[in-house]
Amino acid sequence: MVPLVIQNRCPLPPRWSQLRPQLRPQPVGRAPKGPSSANSSLGALRGLRISIACVLLGGCMIASAEAQGPDGPMSSTPYGSEGGGYGEGSGYGSESGPAASGPEANLTTGPTPMSLYQLVQPEWTPLRQQLARVMQPPTTPPTPPMVGPLLRNEANVAYRYGNLPLARELYFGFLARGGVDSQEDLNSLKFSAYFRRPVWQLRWGASIGLHGDTEVTDYAPIRADGKTPGGMGEMAGMGEMSSSYESEMMGPNSGLGPEGGPGSSSMDSMSPYEQRMDAVGGPGSSGTPQYDRDGRMIDPSASVAAAPEAQMTDPSVGERMEELMGYVATVVTEGMKTRMASGQFGAAFANLDPDAKDQGDTVAGDYVQPSDPRMWIPSVVYLGEGSTQEMSKAAAEQNIELLLHFDVSMKTVRNSSPQNSTRVKVIDGRSGRTLITSDEMDNRELQRLLQTKRATAESYVNDALEKFWSVLDSKLSLRDFPTLTPAQSRARVTGVLGDSTFSLLRKLAEIRYMGNQGWLTEDEMEQAFAIAASNDGMTILYGSQADAVTAIHEIAQ
Repeated sequence: MVPLVIQNRCPLPPRWSQLRPQLRPQPVGRAPKGPSSANSSLGALRGLRISIACVLLGGCMIASAEAQGPDGPMSSTPYGSEGGGYGEGSGYGSESGPAASGPEANLTTGPTPMSLYQLVQPEWTPLRQQLARVMQPPTTPPTPPMVGPLLRNEANVAYRYGNLPLARELYFGFLARGGVDSQEDLNSLKFSAYFRRPVWQLRWGASIGLHGDTEVTDYAPIRADGKTPGGMGEMAGMGEMSSSYESEMMGPNSGLGPEGGPGSSSMDSMSPYEQRMDAVGGPGSSGTPQYDRDGRMIDPSASVAAAPEAQMTDPSVGERMEELMGYVATVVTEGMKTRMASGQFGAAFANLDPDAKDQGDTVAGDYVQPSDPRMWIPSVVYLGEGSTQEMSKAAAEQNIELLLHFDVSMKTVRNSSPQNSTRVKVIDGRSGRTLITSDEMDNRELQRLLQTKRATAESYVNDALEKFWSVLDSKLSLRDFPTLTPAQSRARVTGVLGDSTFSLLRKLAEIRYMGNQGWLTEDEMEQAFAIAASNDGMTILYGSQADAVTAIHEIAQ
C-alpha cells in the first residue's frame, strides 16, 4: 500500500510528541490523579479539548486516505486545480464512480463534522465518569474552622450542647493552664459577699413544688392578658364547645388541610424532589449552596447527619413552667436570663454565642451529650418537682449553691376555675435555708382587681416580685475581688486545697489566679499544684500544650 502523504493537507501540531502521552485513554475505574478534585476537573476539561483536536486531526487523516484512492498516492496539487484533488475525472465524487455513503462531503473544505463523528465515534464514558466523580457532593461536611484557644472552645462546645458540668471543668482547666489567652478570663474572678469566697460563676438550680389539689387538668395560671381559662363563673363547657367545633371544621370531610387551606398540605402536594429541595434549602428556598475547599457542593443533609444539633436548654422545662404558672414563669424567666447574661452572678459563659460556628463541635474528638440534669435557662440547671425539703436535698447532692424554687398551690373551686397561688423562693443549697420569698401571686385575686380596674396582670406580677428582685440583687450579686497580701494568699491556698465542694481543676484555677497576681511565688504555686494534682499538676503547669490538654481532658471527664 502506498504511504499516506498528508503534507500541505492537515499538518501535525508542533507539540505532537508532547501531547501524545495525554491522549492515552484512562481506565474507567481509576481515580483521577492530582492534588485536588478541582485540579482533576480542570485536567478533565483540558483532556476534552485535546480529544476534540484529536478527532479533527484523525478526520483529516482519514479524509486524506480516502482521497488518495486504491491506485496510488494523492497528488500534491492544491484543491480546485485541474486534474487534482476532488475535481472531475479523478478520485471520488465523479459521475462514473461509486456512490458515497453517509453525509455528503464538502468538496472545498473536506468531510463534514457529522461524517467525522460517524467514522471516529469517540468514547465519552470515562470523561463523564470523571466529571460525575468530581461533582459528587462529599458524604460529610468540612470541619468548621476553629478560632481561639482549644480548651476555651471545647468549654463553649460543651456549654452549647447542654453539658454544664463538663463545660465548667474545661473552663477551669483552661484557666489552670494559664497563658496569654486566659488572662481576661482569669481576671474576671469576682467575690461573693454572701458565700465569702471568690467565684467565676455561682451554681444556680431551679425546681417546682406543686401541692394541694394537683389532680386538676387545668391549672388556670395567670395570663399576660389577665384572663383565666374558664374564668370566675364562666361556663366551663365553652372550652369543650370550641374544641369540638374546631375538630369538626378540621375533620377529614371538611375540605380543610392542617393549615386551614383547601385540600391537603402543601408538602403533600409537592413531589419528592421538591420536598427534599425545600427541606435542605434548595432552589426556591432561602438556603444558599455551600462548597468545600475543593469546589464540591456540600449536601445539607450530610451536615445534619454528621453533627448533632446543639441544644443548650431543655424546652420541656419551660413548657412545664408555662403550664403551671403562666405569666409568672415568663417574668421570672426573663429576669433570671437578663441577670445571668449580664454577669451579675459570674462572667463565665455570660457572653457565649449559642450559634457560634468557629469553636468546633467536639470535645477531645467526641460529640457532647447533654448532662443530667438539663439546663432550664443558660447556667441554671433544672432539678425537677418536689417539696422544698426534697429539692433542697437534691440541690446539695448536685453541689448547687442557690436554688430558685417555684411553690405552686392548687385548690379546686366549685363551678369555677381552680385557685392557683404561686410564690418564688431562693434557697441556700448548702444549708436548705430560705433566703428570699416573693409575695403571693393568686389568679383569683387578680380577677377581682381586674374587675375593679385597679391592676393589670403585668402590674400585679411586677409588684409581687419587686421586693424579691431587690433583695436578690443586693444580697447575692458579686463584687470585685479584693487585693490579698502574700500571707492572706497562702492562707487562702490552704483553704482551697481543703474545700471538698471544689473540683480539682477549680482549685488549680484559683491557685493560678493568685500566682498570676503576684501574691504567690513561683515555688509556692508549683508546690500547691503538686499537692493538689501530683504529676498531672506538673504537666498542666510545665508540660507541652498537647500533654496539658490530655491531662485536663482526663481530669474533666
